[in-house]
Amino acid sequence: MYSSKELGLKVKKAREQRSKRSGQDFTQKMLAFKIGETSKWVQKLEKGQFYPEWDALNLIADTCGVSIQFLIDEDFEDEVDYEEAVKGGQIARTISEEDLYV
Repeated sequence: MYSSKELGLKVKKAREQRSKRSGQDFTQKMLAFKIGETSKWVQKLEKGQFYPEWDALNLIADTCGVSIQFLIDEDFEDEVDYEEAVKGGQIARTISEEDLYV
């Protein structure tokens, strides 16, 4: 499994691949809107500041048109396996209100 920094780079690469396929820029803000998060959340994810929850990764993969394996370099069967793999890490689905405006 990738480090959180490597995961962030893969998310950015997936977003860029969607841009290339569509011929239009697919921004962090657009990705955030599609997955129900803030652009600050996507920015922090791409900087490798945390591991998102499983459902967020699946949404990102679907939205960007890549496999979950592309994003995490593992073939996890389900959410439980993923959560176990990142146990003790910085798992986060949302960011506190104060972090959104920093």
